[in-house]
Amino acid sequence: MEIINATIHHIPSIISIAKVTWNATYRDIISQAQIDYMLQLFYNEKTLYEQINHPQHHFWVLTHQNELIGYAQCIEDENDSRVLKLSKLYVSPNTQQKGAGKLLMTNIEKACDTLNKSILTLNVNRQNTAKTFYEKMGFKVVEEIDIPLGNYWLNDYVMQKNLEI
Repeated sequence: MEIINATIHHIPSIISIAKVTWNATYRDIISQAQIDYMLQLFYNEKTLYEQINHPQHHFWVLTHQNELIGYAQCIEDENDSRVLKLSKLYVSPNTQQKGAGKLLMTNIEKACDTLNKSILTLNVNRQNTAKTFYEKMGFKVVEEIDIPLGNYWLNDYVMQKNLEI
């Protein structure tokens, strides 16, 4: 498996993996209408193009045998120079629990070191089993929040990991 910086050429594959992983991950947690709404909002070509090219966004893809199997995106916090926020981390369902997510997380922590960030944060749906993965990676729940998004709500935990720099 190899992690490389995402480029605009990866956008179709990122969208494809997002559709598969989101439907597998969230179908028992939120409505299909909310899944479809959020996919359109977060995974359209224009939004991904802007994120991949934004200097405070860091976007990686994970490949295996020249096939894109996962991706991750972090955003530098504008209000706190110590914080890097994990915005996206998804791995194809048939690749999960084979070390791919851990590999992406290791890459993100290296990026924190390079960027001189000492705090890594993320939001995870309170019913998402990925919470257990994040806990194994050293994250702790620091807050429970409900965020309005269009006609929907994001019912999340805010998780945080303090890093040594």
